[in-house]
Amino acid sequence: MTDPNWRDLPPLSTLRAFEATARLSGYSAAARSLNVTPAAIAQQVRKLETEMGTALVRRQGRGLTLTRAGQDLSQPLREAFALIANGIDTVKQKDAMRGLRVSTTTFFADEVVFPRLKEFWTKHPGLQVSFSPDGNDASVDLENFDIAIRGSLKGAVWDGYDATPILRSRLMIAAAPALLEGVEDIRTLPWIRERSVHDTELLDVASRAGFDVDTLKIVDTGSAKFEIEAALQGFGLSMGAEIVFRKYLEEGALVEVETPFKEEGWYYLIQHKGPQSQSVAKFTEWLVSLCDDIPDG
Repeated sequence: MTDPNWRDLPPLSTLRAFEATARLSGYSAAARSLNVTPAAIAQQVRKLETEMGTALVRRQGRGLTLTRAGQDLSQPLREAFALIANGIDTVKQKDAMRGLRVSTTTFFADEVVFPRLKEFWTKHPGLQVSFSPDGNDASVDLENFDIAIRGSLKGAVWDGYDATPILRSRLMIAAAPALLEGVEDIRTLPWIRERSVHDTELLDVASRAGFDVDTLKIVDTGSAKFEIEAALQGFGLSMGAEIVFRKYLEEGALVEVETPFKEEGWYYLIQHKGPQSQSVAKFTEWLVSLCDDIPDG
């Protein structure tokens, strides 16, 4: 198969108008098919005839008939457009079958996405979504994932990607009520290591909260998924987004610890720049709408 010489080919709009006219036997039917006016279709067909230097259709009574040249052109065009349509459908089907891959944080998935995920699958039953709870400290890998969700301070930037802030939640320090019982100075209490931030950032937060970082005791659970449980068991103070602690605060399982530390955090939706697949577009639209419904913390 030889490569097409695009400089010698007529405009695609004229070929599409003629193919529809030939297949549907008239300008009016072609116009309805392409959602334009019959006059626009007729103009495109005449433009194609001028481009090719030959008549393609003729009036016959109140209808149209194809000339010999029109017959010779209509079948290859129909086959070519059908081949294009089939190729597009194949790509879409493969994309849908592959599913959507989301890199996120454990807490965002547990507290924001999973409680409402059934709504998404009810609306888009054929779209599979898989989640990898990589955490905030994991690098953003959009070669193996379609989108990433990360928590950070306001104004964070991921070079080369689009990063959209989708959920604001102030950062806070929480603890189990039992941990605070009988404690006269909270600065003597240990902290649970927050694996979503670097150690230097955690020490900075502790310092701003009034703690002596040189004597600070840190409890390391070894995994982000155990941090909330450690806080609930009273192993130490826990720093995180209010949205993460919200249900435990409402239940009384955790209480907020008042300190001078004040900071605003955001969750960001990170994706490639430019056009997105339908799967990505559907999920991001739902996710943004979901976050819009969640009260700021």
